Amino acid sequence: MNAPPPSPRTAVILLHDEEDGPGQLGPALRRSGFSLDVRTREPHPEDTEADLVVVMGKSLGHPEGEPPAVWEEERRLLARRLEAGRPSLGIGLGARLLAAAAGARVGPGEKGPVLGVHPVSLTMEGQADPLFAGFEEFFDVLHWQGDAIEPIPGAQELVSTARYPHQAFRVGKSYGVRFHPEVDGALFERWAGRSQEDVGRVGLTAEELLKREGPRVVRVQQHAMLLLERLAAFFARQVGAGGGERYLFTVDAIQRLAGRGVLLSPGIPRRAPIVRVGQTLSLKRPDGSRVEGTVRGMASFGDTGSAIPLLVLLDSPDDEVPPGSEALTSEPLTV
Repeated sequence: MNAPPPSPRTAVILLHDEEDGPGQLGPALRRSGFSLDVRTREPHPEDTEADLVVVMGKSLGHPEGEPPAVWEEERRLLARRLEAGRPSLGIGLGARLLAAAAGARVGPGEKGPVLGVHPVSLTMEGQADPLFAGFEEFFDVLHWQGDAIEPIPGAQELVSTARYPHQAFRVGKSYGVRFHPEVDGALFERWAGRSQEDVGRVGLTAEELLKREGPRVVRVQQHAMLLLERLAAFFARQVGAGGGERYLFTVDAIQRLAGRGVLLSPGIPRRAPIVRVGQTLSLKRPDGSRVEGTVRGMASFGDTGSAIPLLVLLDSPDDEVPPGSEALTSEPLTV
């Protein structure tokens, strides 16, 4: 008798702002077998025992007044998890708090804030870390930061800049990433529109920032999504996530082809294809009913976007796949 599939592991995601959401990180974690418990600035005592804790948010430091009390709660949570050997991920503000949890001194940077797409460089440790395998020594990422972090006790520095080091680091089973691979063009536009004070600190209006940086944010998506897929896969291995049915993507657009063929967008991450031709899919429609099909191809058509639409052959020519349907598979992913 076959053993039942393992229960989904839970990733607790603590956001800085409820309107941000986890961005592209959420789908990456779901593809790696996690269910998500997303909250806004609401750490719980039991989070110390959670499978994975992710702390997120943009941060240019707090030049006026004391940091919010919840930051200290999150720092203590991350410190307890480090001591217990439990994995955590800090992105942006979360990386600042993870560094502080490991014993580093953190505060507003004297070199001013950094907003927009700028290059970072891999350290020698970063070039050897599987998270960045195949990355060039210098690559562009989205920054939204202004904190200075002193050397982090016990951590490996993986990515750096001359202005602010410790752009990505690993400490124990945890990673900190100060830049923002989770942010796509739409989320960047929301950040710019809702963060006038932050944008003003670099001498720009929201409109000027979007005009200058919006196209650059789109261009860095392939590297960003590959990094997120690898982070999600790393943490899945740490906690034994995966098995059973796996989420692939939520369908935004459908193009009907001849016979039983449909082209489903946005599809799968371009730099981490994760499925193969011939793999079976289950398409869960918004009403809970299902349509079955088989992957017949990956339809890039010369597009260089961050995702590749899937060409799927449905089991029945009469089946409909409305927007909002979730593409799922029970077969192993190829990450």
